[in-house]
Amino acid sequence: MKKSLDWHYTPWGRTILFLGSIQLAVPVLFLVSIALGVGTWLDSKQNATVAREWVYGSWWFVGLMALVCISLIFAVLTRVPLKKKHIGFVTVHASLVALIAGGFWSMWGRVDGHLMLREGTQGNIIETAEHQIEVMEPNRGDFNSLGAVPAPLGRKSLTLGGVSFEVVERWQNSKEDEVVANDSPVPLRAVDISPVAGPQSAWVGQENQAGPAPTLLGLKVVVLPDGSDWTPPAPDANPKGDFVFTDSGHTHALGNVGDEALPGWKITELKRFTRAMVSGDTIVEGPATSEENPAVQVTISDGKGTTEVHTAFAKFPDMIMGRTVEGQAKSNATLKKGSTSAGETLVVFGKIDQTKIGYVGIDGVGRVFELEPRYPVTLQFDTREVTIHRQLSHAHVDTRLVQAPVAKDNSPAILVRVGSSNELKTIAWRNMLPVTSDGGRQLAIYYGPRRAQLPFTVRLDDFRKIDYPGTEMAMEYESEVGIIFPGQPETKYEIYMNNPYAHGPWKVYQSGFNGTNVSIFSVMHDPGLLLTYIASTFLCIGVCVTFYSRSMSWGHPGIPIRPEDPVKKESKDVPSTVARHTVVSGPAPEPVQSAGG
Repeated sequence: MKKSLDWHYTPWGRTILFLGSIQLAVPVLFLVSIALGVGTWLDSKQNATVAREWVYGSWWFVGLMALVCISLIFAVLTRVPLKKKHIGFVTVHASLVALIAGGFWSMWGRVDGHLMLREGTQGNIIETAEHQIEVMEPNRGDFNSLGAVPAPLGRKSLTLGGVSFEVVERWQNSKEDEVVANDSPVPLRAVDISPVAGPQSAWVGQENQAGPAPTLLGLKVVVLPDGSDWTPPAPDANPKGDFVFTDSGHTHALGNVGDEALPGWKITELKRFTRAMVSGDTIVEGPATSEENPAVQVTISDGKGTTEVHTAFAKFPDMIMGRTVEGQAKSNATLKKGSTSAGETLVVFGKIDQTKIGYVGIDGVGRVFELEPRYPVTLQFDTREVTIHRQLSHAHVDTRLVQAPVAKDNSPAILVRVGSSNELKTIAWRNMLPVTSDGGRQLAIYYGPRRAQLPFTVRLDDFRKIDYPGTEMAMEYESEVGIIFPGQPETKYEIYMNNPYAHGPWKVYQSGFNGTNVSIFSVMHDPGLLLTYIASTFLCIGVCVTFYSRSMSWGHPGIPIRPEDPVKKESKDVPSTVARHTVVSGPAPEPVQSAGG
């Protein structure tokens, strides 16, 4: 606004003009728009709690909105003395200030929670959606609150009820995960092992306590107690044990011509190759200069007109070849490298700090390896790569809370560090952590929803639910309740959809049910709601006055000034009386000379 009044030229006047100027309003509104964009993004990507914590309830956003209010208020003060033409302008600006005040009043003073009651029960404590950290003291089966604060989203140091602790992190969602710890009171050896190359691993405990040795991807893993010994088995002296037939989980050693290959099938032809080469659909012996490639080709028959040819390679166990030469029957058998032994076996034995690994290959040959006392360690056995990630001496399975991705139904948790300890403790939602105060009192840190007490008690007398015909879907439901105020007679009331119970700023809505006799009420207390409604009403009135009543809005930016009421601008250098005389009288006439002059 340009300087047009005497007081505009004073130091205070110049300050007021700046605070109410567009030069201040535009940058402030630009910053507010950025903040609102960030808040909207956080609300959509995270939730309303995060948006309130980092934007809407932050000190810098409150400061921005305070600057907006200052700009609105001083924009009105620059027009003092106010006249009839300023009614629309003042109404709009005052309504905007009231709307901002009502919004912050609602944000900081609003209580919104739920109350769940079973028929015949009553309650006056509601749980809200806000997260709270509370220090409590046990008292004859109950707990007394010694202090509570809203749960921070990030790192923050707190002192409540004589307990000093630091909230290190807050998880929006968590889950229980099984872990293997090394704090068992009894010795129990266990290894974390990957039976093949890759990130997947499994824990295996010693056989005499953790149960039978498991087989992981074809590798049997046996863990023996600390200090135990193991001797490799003697090699299989049977020359037939280099290849086997398998069918339906059974293993059959490869014999000679005329022997039974598997039940109902006999070997009619057997060829062994040292340097096998594939030629068409058959196997031939390669030249002496070629690389060794042990293989066998076996022809079997069921004696009823069906003949099959099977081929296997020692160096390529995955290359399995089998075909039917004649007949309709099927043996469903596979020829592969191996023996009738139990397959590959890995044994962990010896002392913990001098661990040894025993390995029995598919050929039945056993070997022993000594490990260095460092992990992880990777071992190569023929075509198998085994990695041992960890080894524990007192292993035991425990559960702990770990952070989980945000889901529809979240289970929050916080990480705290109590006192001077460096150990992090996890407190799950609606759970407690026992602690000791500086004075030696046994207390507990509780993390859960904020609770609020109602000024009255609600008792559920009866709950009724009516379903749609032929379905179990609720068409309508209502609750007969008794409202009890201290020292006053009970009031009966029916609460159903769109018919809440209201007492001052408190309202109790019917929001849901659980089964046939449990009613869920939504309870809200919004102290800024009435102010918001009033401000919104006057804002609409002010806008209408501004745009449709020139007698109460001319002089407002964008509305031309009436020609018959011009603004009189007085010079700073000429006294006001002289200026008024000049405007009214006009220029003085020149003197008329006399004839004799």
